[in-house]
Amino acid sequence: MIERLLETRENLFEIAATLYGDLFVAEDAFWGSVTDRKLQDNTIQLETLGHQFEQPSEEQVEAAKELAKKLGLDLDL
Repeated sequence: MIERLLETRENLFEIAATLYGDLFVAEDAFWGSVTDRKLQDNTIQLETLGHQFEQPSEEQVEAAKELAKKLGLDLDL
């Protein structure tokens, strides 16, 4: 079940990138979209089944900080 949900998650990320671009999380149109809601549901299902997501790498944290800066957000990462 977890493997199928992870595969679905990958597919949803690909759909989001196709519809909204590689930085889809920076696109207002993504938030609240069907794809966003399906990703949220998928994440809840995975967590309910006990799946633990990997911690982000230092490179990913730095990319998130840069994205937050471009979005004008002040995040404490």
